[in-house]
Amino acid sequence: MKFKEYRNMKVYEQSGYRYKSTPTIMLKGQWLRDLGFDAGTPITVRCEGGRLTITRADEVVADFREIKAEPVMCVAEAAGGYGRC
Repeated sequence: MKFKEYRNMKVYEQSGYRYKSTPTIMLKGQWLRDLGFDAGTPITVRCEGGRLTITRADEVVADFREIKAEPVMCVAEAAGGYGRC
């Protein structure tokens, strides 16, 4: 079977919470298994810039960015008792 890089699909509609119409995307086919997405495989969906990227959850690499922050000093003082300003 020849692998297709792009697949044309559409967003369907299903009943959601309190029967409210909810967009639904259905992906099914042997091609999912061929790509390593067998039944029961945990996945992660990244939503960014109008794109959904589906990745096996065991292949997700945490994206840690170094944040340079200055220490912050916080002081709490009572202002006339609790609940009063």
